Amino acid sequence: MPERLTSQRRYYMFQCAVGWVVFLGSEKGLTRLSLKPTPEEAMEEAMKDAGQVLDEATMDASWFQPMQRCVESYLEGDQRALDEIVLDLDGTPPFFRAAWAACRGIPSGETRSYAWLAAEAGSPLAVRAAGQAMARNRWPLIIPCHRVIGSDGGLGGYGAGGLRVKAKLLQLEQSFVTAGDLRG
Repeated sequence: MPERLTSQRRYYMFQCAVGWVVFLGSEKGLTRLSLKPTPEEAMEEAMKDAGQVLDEATMDASWFQPMQRCVESYLEGDQRALDEIVLDLDGTPPFFRAAWAACRGIPSGETRSYAWLAAEAGSPLAVRAAGQAMARNRWPLIIPCHRVIGSDGGLGGYGAGGLRVKAKLLQLEQSFVTAGDLRG
């Protein structure tokens, strides 16, 4: 049975440099970050899990302000800013947790293959499962699934805004890494 949002659930929506973001959160942390080109698409994506109903959640901009600042700081070049956001991983299968942890370890501006991700998650033959873990990632940007590509170098898919957003994020991160190399 789908879990319904309770009065302890919160949401907030804002526009950033790569689209619209909707945050959903619980007392344990962020339960979802939706990133889409339009506010309607972002809200629809945020609400698709478990048949959640928006009017049962509280719009709470102040609760999400620190998270919004983290996202904005990341998009301005602070590649460690998203590390501060606490995720509510309740109900997550162990392999997904392992794949998501490995994904969070991919350095900004770099990419890894689904095969690499499967191996890092402890199951080298589970390449398709690694792909599913990325496809079901509820926290794009924070768990940077845009850094996971096909073994042939192709971008693969990207549910959070499409391949154009994936390419833009990779290009943005690479520009920050290059700028950092020039400064260092």
